[in-house]
Amino acid sequence: MSGNLEIRRWARIGCPAFAVAQSQDGQYIAVGSEQGVHIFDSTGANLLTFPPTDTPLPVHQLAAAPDLAQIYVGARQGQLVRLDLERTKEGFDCDARPLLREPDDNDLHTLALSANVIAVGHLAPALTLLQTDGELLWRRHPRDGTATEGRLWSVALDEKARTLYLGSAGTGTNRLAALDINSRAPRGHCSVEARITALVPLAAGRGVAAVLAQDVYSSRLVAFDNRMEAPLWEHTFDGPVTALATDAQAPLLVAGVGYEGQATLIDTDSGHIVASQTLKSVVNGLALTQGRFVAAATQDGNLALLRHLPEEFRL
Repeated sequence: MSGNLEIRRWARIGCPAFAVAQSQDGQYIAVGSEQGVHIFDSTGANLLTFPPTDTPLPVHQLAAAPDLAQIYVGARQGQLVRLDLERTKEGFDCDARPLLREPDDNDLHTLALSANVIAVGHLAPALTLLQTDGELLWRRHPRDGTATEGRLWSVALDEKARTLYLGSAGTGTNRLAALDINSRAPRGHCSVEARITALVPLAAGRGVAAVLAQDVYSSRLVAFDNRMEAPLWEHTFDGPVTALATDAQAPLLVAGVGYEGQATLIDTDSGHIVASQTLKSVVNGLALTQGRFVAAATQDGNLALLRHLPEEFRL
């Protein structure tokens, strides 16, 4: 598998953009920024901004249903909000429903969505698992006397919400684990030598890819199966991996690498690099769907829309 990763369009956000999600057909894209959530279509037209007032909502995590009927918004203050969207002639109507508010500011670190389950990784030694209506399924939290040993948790869910992947980035031993959603029993686990800063599931429940941050100058992207006994493949980069996304429909992931924003597409079956493109700004958020549509949120306040053109389909 090979091809090109081409920039098709830029949309200006106007402030640093941190997270992105897109509909399964690649036609609608949600971006989280210092000001809130913005929804664009594939032509770059802005169809909705939330909140609509002058009160900013710094959004650093997003997850979306495949049809973009619901968007789950993680705000830096520790809020988790569900936006229910309805398409109109002018754009979208939006109804906001709070699902979670942490008393301690800045405690929502990462967010993952699959089926009807939301996983939250906290900056604190805490983990939360919710249904998409906000009902609490399970949590470990210091306020309950059930604090985890790790902290700064990255989370990911497989496509059928059967496995919860966890990675910590605190001091001391950094732990990577795969838990059964229902029993919370470990399917596999291992200790790693570096901080885990991002996770994405591999296609078809094969395992997980993890970013291991050595320092600010280098990082590794390592894929594991669910037993986590040995890496399936790995890449070492001369720079940080700043964003990561996987495709629910194809064995592909995309990584944002380095301070020049190298968007790198990788075949998750083989570990081979398929294509890359430089966006000339740090990539803070990525989304990938259908093996073709890539959306990137950048530090310089832009949404970049890219298209993967596989070699076998080029004319």
